[in-house]
Amino acid sequence: MNVKLVNSLVEVVLNLSPEDQELFQSKLNIRQVEVVTNKKLKSTQKAEQFRQWVAQFPKSNVSLPAEASRRENIYGERGT
Repeated sequence: MNVKLVNSLVEVVLNLSPEDQELFQSKLNIRQVEVVTNKKLKSTQKAEQFRQWVAQFPKSNVSLPAEASRRENIYGERGT
């Protein structure tokens, strides 16, 4: 157990504004629920959670040209 680290984290959290402490606590609670819940989920449910997690990130219109995904371009001489 890393007592120094835990004490340091407690100190940091206590120095946050009340709003930030509340945000921190809610994120911590959500994470704890996710860890416990994920152990009981079926693979299809985990896949759906993953898709929802990915959906939270900004969409990008950047795409690689088809040439970039050719086997030879990924693995070089080893790919042929």
